[in-house]
This record gives sequence, structure tokens and C-alpha cells, in this order.
Amino acid sequence: MAANTSDIRLEPSEDPTQESSPLTEKTAFEMDEKHVLEKIPKDKLNLVLLVMTLHGIGTLIAWNVFITIAPAYFIDTKLKPATQPDDPFYVKNFMNFVCLFSQLPNLTVNAIGLFVEKGNLFWRVVISLFVVIVSCIFTIVFVFVNTDTWPFGFFCLTMATVVVLNSANGFYQNSIFGLVGSFPAKYINAVVVGNNICGLLVSIFCLLVVLFIPNAQMSTAIYFSIALIALILCVGSFFYLRKNEFYIFQMAVEKRASQERGVYALRDYISTFKQFWRPLLNVWSVFFVTLFLFPSVLLNVKLYPLSRNTKEAYDLFIPQNLFAIVFIFLNFNFFSVVGSKSADFFQFPKSPKYLWIPCVVRFLFIPFFFSCAYIPSDWRGAWPILIKNEWAFFVLVSLMSYSHGYYSSIAMMYAPRGADASKARIVGKMSAFFLVFGIASGIACSFIAEYPVHIGSKTV
Repeated sequence: MAANTSDIRLEPSEDPTQESSPLTEKTAFEMDEKHVLEKIPKDKLNLVLLVMTLHGIGTLIAWNVFITIAPAYFIDTKLKPATQPDDPFYVKNFMNFVCLFSQLPNLTVNAIGLFVEKGNLFWRVVISLFVVIVSCIFTIVFVFVNTDTWPFGFFCLTMATVVVLNSANGFYQNSIFGLVGSFPAKYINAVVVGNNICGLLVSIFCLLVVLFIPNAQMSTAIYFSIALIALILCVGSFFYLRKNEFYIFQMAVEKRASQERGVYALRDYISTFKQFWRPLLNVWSVFFVTLFLFPSVLLNVKLYPLSRNTKEAYDLFIPQNLFAIVFIFLNFNFFSVVGSKSADFFQFPKSPKYLWIPCVVRFLFIPFFFSCAYIPSDWRGAWPILIKNEWAFFVLVSLMSYSHGYYSSIAMMYAPRGADASKARIVGKMSAFFLVFGIASGIACSFIAEYPVHIGSKTV
């Protein structure tokens, strides 16, 4: 939400209206209230909006690439034992370990970021990006290193990389959402839109790689090289922001508000949470439902009857090796982008007071997908399969995805609504924490998603 300039008592500068002087953070900081209202700069060509969208992509690009290449590169290639017939425990449970070593540091860093006010925001973002860039380079280098003789050592090294990557990403994401918390609502949504565009782009790359580059090691190098280019653009764009008048003005207004309020104390966080706990829980619920279902539950939905899943009986026009990419990943990411962008044009419900209703209704997607041909661990209990048509499943994924994109944007935009300038940034950072908390808790609970459909005698 935009800072409320009427709440900010700014001292007059010597000549703040002088047109020939470019706006700097110092002159914006010194302008009095009258001149603030007269000289609010515009975001020319929506460049700051585009930069925030780019950083939405940047906060997830390295991680999305990592989990996309993980099955083919890590599980089937680098960690595949050359002499053992069976995969060791750490290979069988590789994705579980990845989730554990990624989300715990991310959640911890976001929790710490809530209470860390010291330090230059610019350098926090740049240093975090630098660490993510180094992690990408490190991964690219090891694509060409033979690890056949030390697979467990490489596994440990990979988990260490996951911890470092997601810790840096946590600082980066928390800083970006804290930054846009004091901007107009559409800048918050720009970051969310960027998050969803990132998933769509990675899904498209995945489709192209499967079609044209079957070699897992080469495709991994290409994936991370693309991520590297995107991250370097993010660094360059942040240096550009320091010269953009709209960005300078918004930062100066927030800086003035932060000086007036002083340093946040614990009671400030408690009072802010008491005031904004409902919108923060809305953020959590949207991401919890989505990550509970996507991708683990959705990937275990089969064609019905089950005989159609064999290579000989498969009868869809989409090639079998592209079924999951098209039906789940492309479908999910495309409609997430459409949903999040829709939030720029209309908001429903109009009042944040009623946003909890659609957020709670989204929990119905869980039993809906359980009623599809969801067959985890290749068997199913007494829960009946009610949704047997694969195109009904496709539409259900589309609806879940659209509602995720739309209500994740609405929830993030509504969260700081009503906050004065002194609290807007802390609400933005709290929103980022509850976003990550929703992701982490959704992923954690997805490991027990199979139990409801395993209750009762085996039917499939």
C-alpha cells in the first residue's frame, strides 16, 4: 500500500520545487507535505513495476530450476549407484531431503528477517543475489565433475548447496516484499505475478528440453545458465532503481516514516499481528492448500481405468512423457499467471474483511482431488473414485491454479491495506513470512496426503 503522505511531517527544503534539480533521496526526504503532494513523481513507462516483476522471477528462478531438474539429473544420473541394484535411502528420499533442507532455512531466515531492521536494504538484496548466483555457478561446475566414486559425498554437498541457496533466497524474498510493502498495491502484485511467470517459464523450458535435449547433464547446465542470466539482470536492475525518481521518492517517504516511528520493539510486532492476523492467515491458507496439492498429489493422479497408463494402452494425443508437464506443470503455471494478473483489473471480494471466505472455500480442492484417480504408492483404499475423466481433472487443476494466482495476489495486496506508513513495511515482511510458512507447512503435510485414501481395504 502506498505510504500516506498526510501522516508524514516533512520539513521544507530550501527550494524543493526547483524543476531543474533532479529528485534525489535527500531532496525527497526534505520536502514538506505541500511539496510532497505536488511533486510525487510518476513511474515512467512502468519501469519500476517491470523491475519488481523481474525480481518476482528472480526470487524463485534458481529454486524452480533446481526442483525441475532434480529427478532426471540428481536421482537418475549423478546419485545413481553404479554397483548397487537398489537405490540407497538418501536417493529414494531425495526430494524429501530437498524439501527439508530448503524450507527450514527459508522459513528461519524469513523469521529472522522480520526482526532485522539494521543494514542497508540495497546491499541486503545485492549480497543475497550474489550468493544465489554463486550457488548456480557451483552447480554448473559440478555438472562436469565426475562424482561416481563419491555419490554420498556429492549428496551431502548438494544438501549444503540447497541450504545456502534457500537461506540467501529467504533474505532476498523477505527484503523484496518488505520493500514493496510501502509501495502502491500493484507493486506488491508485480512481485507475485513475477513468481508465477517464473514457474511458467521454467515449465516451458522443461517442455523444450524434454523434446530437444534428452541429455540430463547438458540440460542442467542450460537450465542454470538461464537462471544465472536472470539473476544478473536482477542485480543490474537494482542498481538502476537507485537512479529512478519514483523509487527514490517512495524510499524517502518510508525512510521519513521509519525515523518518526523509531526502531521496532517486540510490542510493535505483537500489536501489528493482532491488527493484521486475519489477512496474514489468508496469505498462509492460499499457499498451504496449493503446496499441499501441487505437485505431489497431482503427480499421483492416474488415467482411469488404470490399464490406460501402460505404454501400449495409452490413448491421449499428448505424448505420454509430456503428460505431467502439460496437464500439471504448464496448466498450473499458465493459469496462475492469468489469475495473478487478473487481480490488477478486478478484486473480489471488494472488502478485505470477506477475503477469508474464498480462502476457506479453496480447502475443498483437497477432497476434490482425492476423489480423482489419485493413487499414491500404487494402491488406494475405500475412498471412492468419483472424478474419472482426465479432462475433468485438467479443468480442476486449471481452477485450482487460477484461484491460487488470483487469491495469492489479492491476499498479498490486501494484507497491508489500512496500515500507516510506519507499519506498511513490517506488514509486507510479515506477509512474506506467512507466504513461506504456507509453502513449508503445505509441503510438510503433503507427505501424509496419501493416508486418507489408504484408509480401508485395498480396492485398486
